[in-house]
Amino acid sequence: MAAPHAARLLILGRTGQLGAELMAQAPGLGFEPVGLGSGELDVTDRSGLEAAIDSVRPHALVNATAYHVVPDCDRFPERALAVNAAAVQVMADLCHARGMGLVTFSTDYVFDGSKGAPYYEDDRPNPLQTYGVSKYAGELLSALFHPGSLVFRSCGVYGGRSGSRAKQGNFVLSILRESDIRSELEVSCEQIVNPTCAADLAAATLGLLGRAAPAGTYHLASEGFCSWAAFAEAIMELSGRGMRIVPVDRGGMSGSLRRPLFSALSNVKAKALGVTLPDWKDGLKRYLERLGAQART
Repeated sequence: MAAPHAARLLILGRTGQLGAELMAQAPGLGFEPVGLGSGELDVTDRSGLEAAIDSVRPHALVNATAYHVVPDCDRFPERALAVNAAAVQVMADLCHARGMGLVTFSTDYVFDGSKGAPYYEDDRPNPLQTYGVSKYAGELLSALFHPGSLVFRSCGVYGGRSGSRAKQGNFVLSILRESDIRSELEVSCEQIVNPTCAADLAAATLGLLGRAAPAGTYHLASEGFCSWAAFAEAIMELSGRGMRIVPVDRGGMSGSLRRPLFSALSNVKAKALGVTLPDWKDGLKRYLERLGAQART
């Protein structure tokens, strides 16, 4: 997917944590972004997708949409599969037929976390819950219906002033809110992830597009990894808050929902092309500074 100067990108999910960053960063990196949010386009509507693609005529479609509230995916599997898999298949089919590129995003939850070390792109997926199943199905359908497509897996994504609308924030914002009303908070310590700032994920995405990355699956997650409890402790430290974090081992369970114990990702293929992401603590520090600056305006 070679990217000529000011190549037009159709970005779906433009108001989400990642979509907003893609919209903001794209012009400075030689792309012309055209965005659509959930209120403007239902990605499960094939005719609507086709009309949007034919109207914009982009160099590439960037799908930053997802049905990603993990417990809801188990409660409403039809919706999860419709958004995370079937819609991706339609996007792939439409883009391939028009000679357009396709980028879609996936997750560390395609893995079961039993490896005990960061996952490489060629490690075998084995999702534990409907969310992971639906995202892995989307990966397979993207490659099947558009052999030139790009799948970018990430992990622990957070960003934006208000975070994810579906999740009513993100992990960082939730911890900050809790620190306003609590003196201590229990946070799981057994799950190991790469907390990834959406701004860094967007920059890496656009970097790979600008380098005409070969088709396939790539990992794009912050360097380093930690438990959710350690992440929460870092949020407290860097924000100057005093809430005590109490590490709790929940065995990877959230109610009846199974989550991978060690789902950190290793960015092997992106690094080989010269695209790297900062350390997770660096991303968190910049995000907190940005939140502080926005609060003052």
